[in-house]
Amino acid sequence: MLVSVFFLVLRWLDRLTRPAKLASYSKLALVALYINVVSGALVRVTASGLGCPDWPLCKGRPVPPATGHAVVEFSNRILAAWVVGVCVVLAISAFRGARRDDRPLSWLALSVGGGTLAQAPLGGITVLTGLNPVAVMSHFLLALFLVVAATLLYIDLHGGTAVRPAAPWLRPLVIAFGSAGLLMLTSGAVVTMSGTHPGSFDAKPVPRLWNLLDATYWHVRVAVAFVVLIGLVLLAVSCVEGLASRAVPLAWAVVGLTAVQIVIGEWQWRTHLQWWTVLLHVANATALLIAIVALCRTLAPPVRVT
Repeated sequence: MLVSVFFLVLRWLDRLTRPAKLASYSKLALVALYINVVSGALVRVTASGLGCPDWPLCKGRPVPPATGHAVVEFSNRILAAWVVGVCVVLAISAFRGARRDDRPLSWLALSVGGGTLAQAPLGGITVLTGLNPVAVMSHFLLALFLVVAATLLYIDLHGGTAVRPAAPWLRPLVIAFGSAGLLMLTSGAVVTMSGTHPGSFDAKPVPRLWNLLDATYWHVRVAVAFVVLIGLVLLAVSCVEGLASRAVPLAWAVVGLTAVQIVIGEWQWRTHLQWWTVLLHVANATALLIAIVALCRTLAPPVRVT
């Protein structure tokens, strides 16, 4: 009986991790990672970060008490476990179907799977250190890295990258644009870690990462530089021939999401950083990150070494 069950499980795992499903899993992993980032932000802005002050249990129990903060925090852990499962299946599928010419894809998939596994103990460290801002920031930056890697994998698997353009200046421009986007989102995270939502309002104060006004000052200037680079990228998309058909829609998606981000940012500042406006800001920022990375990969695909 046990032997039969064992082989049934093996057969089910074999079907689950077939390489033919890799493209579908890349889409599912990207959606899952996006939801996970937003759910983590929800934990912070609702002051639920220490709703379960221990880890992996919640107040010494496998099931959280029926209180608001504990339910929010523990629900995020359950969601994270599902995300880990999706990304590990993605990595196994990529490993099983790896070919010599597809090693970059395999490494991207393995980084997504391994990174999500690393998020679990890092999340535990964040809780056990009382939401130490360095631990929280590390947790968030790893989440951003996973979103970037999952986006690159999705774009590479679904084809449609640029026909190699002749313009030698395009790749440096794309690198500068992508770097500015990452710096803008990272500086925005610093603002959030320095703001009025520390993640918990328990008796013990939660330290902030930096001074809110100084963090906001530099974030705004990085954002202005990014907007200037958007203009240059739009000019490049209109001038360079041989680009993938999705380059123009992606460029305008970046423009639209950036405009929405500016409106939300100004709105949340003028309304004294209400928790739901901060959550909207994080959700839109994550979508913007995906659009930026997708556009960069489309305009400057990886160089294939043969």
